[in-house]
Amino acid sequence: MQDRLVEKEILHGTNDDYEILNLIGRGGMGAVYRARRTGDNSIWAVKEMRPLPNTPADEVAENRKLFAQEVELLRRLDHPNLLRLADEFENNGRPTMVIEFVPGQTLEARIREANAPLLEQQVIGYGIQLCRVLHYLHSLQPPVIYRDLKPPNIMITPEGVVKLIDFGVARTYKKRKAKDTIAMGSAGYAPPEQYGKGQTDARSDIYALGATLLHLLTNQPPVPLQPPQPGYIRKFNPSVDPATEQIIITAMALDRGQRYQTGAEMEQALHSRLDTPFVDPTERTVVPPAVSPAAATPAAPAPASPAPAQAAAGGIACGNCGYVNKAKARFCANCGTPLGAPPTARLLATSPRGTWEVKLEKMPCNIGRRDPRQNHYPAVDLAEHDRGIASRNHATIQRDGDNYTLTDLGSTNGTMINGVNIPANVPQRLHQGDRIKVGEVELEFRWS
Repeated sequence: MQDRLVEKEILHGTNDDYEILNLIGRGGMGAVYRARRTGDNSIWAVKEMRPLPNTPADEVAENRKLFAQEVELLRRLDHPNLLRLADEFENNGRPTMVIEFVPGQTLEARIREANAPLLEQQVIGYGIQLCRVLHYLHSLQPPVIYRDLKPPNIMITPEGVVKLIDFGVARTYKKRKAKDTIAMGSAGYAPPEQYGKGQTDARSDIYALGATLLHLLTNQPPVPLQPPQPGYIRKFNPSVDPATEQIIITAMALDRGQRYQTGAEMEQALHSRLDTPFVDPTERTVVPPAVSPAAATPAAPAPASPAPAQAAAGGIACGNCGYVNKAKARFCANCGTPLGAPPTARLLATSPRGTWEVKLEKMPCNIGRRDPRQNHYPAVDLAEHDRGIASRNHATIQRDGDNYTLTDLGSTNGTMINGVNIPANVPQRLHQGDRIKVGEVELEFRWS
């Protein structure tokens, strides 16, 4: 008997059918797959409960309970830093959910790949996003306590958007209860109250957030129940400002009364440590709406063409479903069908030596300095424009459908987008008007 779903297998969900494309990950109690929703060809993640053979019956029963709890939580959540639930059903007796597929990598993978502390400003930006989503969860009635914040449960998309990806041990806060029914969490990231010594609340997630930021800034996992002392973080990463270190020390206080009391309070502290104003990447990402699990009744067919009044408003009508989209939309927000031909992308380059334009016609488009001895001629040649600051293989631009990404190739002096250093070997999605800085050269990304 097969131990997982196989490629091209079709699952019949409540709202649609899903074709399995490939396995993403496998754990002791389940597996996650990349799948195509057959109704509109959009890509989703299918998460199924599939315990390993010989798993004790009590563990299977507990996991089924946690799986159902995760579905119920996701059903009521709506935030750009959280996964959207599209469907839930049973497949051959196995609980299954369909959730938003998130491209990118976990913070755990990013730390492992870098094998070094991450940049302070970058980590602060991640921290601000996490503060916002935690404040949202804690402000619900009843509040939702995440309880397992750590690098493996945090995804970063190519656009820099943070996504919490596992609500398996999250719980709702219950007033007048002395402690949690089950003590769960991960050693090092869990506060004292999560070891069965009290009920977790919003401040428990604040502790875990502080421990996560400590890990990112030091490349060292947090020690269980040992908050950092002044100078500890800077011992591993001398570039970290003492004031940033103090924010983490406060977040990880063993006495929760001495921690930040809300995500909003900690967010404000992190804002004070930024060199430039924070730009929320979720506000630059257009996310099509998910199908509500409750929407099992088919909607009435969409008109074949837009009404005259809608067309006159300057929107673009989808030839597939008739939905009228915003004037500059590239894909239909209703069914995902491409709207017209893709735009032509180009770079407008400026340096002390002059200005020139590069059309992004051949992919990949490499940025660097030529080396005739090795027959190396990058598409964007900076040899005469930046006095040797750029590396020979500095960065590259790739195209993925109607999107473009920029990746720094481990250059010596780094690459910036809109004044912010980007991490090496991590694709960053480009948007209209983005300004790429390589040494003394600025490259403005344009679509026409």
